[in-house]
Amino acid sequence: MKYTDARKQAMYDWFHENFSEPQFCDPVESESSGYQYVCGGPYFAREIISSQYSAVYPEDVVREVIKDLEDESSEWIGRKTAAMS
Repeated sequence: MKYTDARKQAMYDWFHENFSEPQFCDPVESESSGYQYVCGGPYFAREIISSQYSAVYPEDVVREVIKDLEDESSEWIGRKTAAMS
């Protein structure tokens, strides 16, 4: 996603640097039980973005990025980074 508002782009990019959709990392145990979340999670974009940015940016700016992320996926996993290793 590309935003013209640098604040939105910063939030969106930060989120994708730290979180991914489960299908890109975690195996599915079964149709009924879903993902195993071996990479951490599930995390929710609304909770993560709100906790990181609600005191920094106006509510409408934060809300738009949350909506876009929730349109991509309802649940997220933590990416494996050097800090997480």
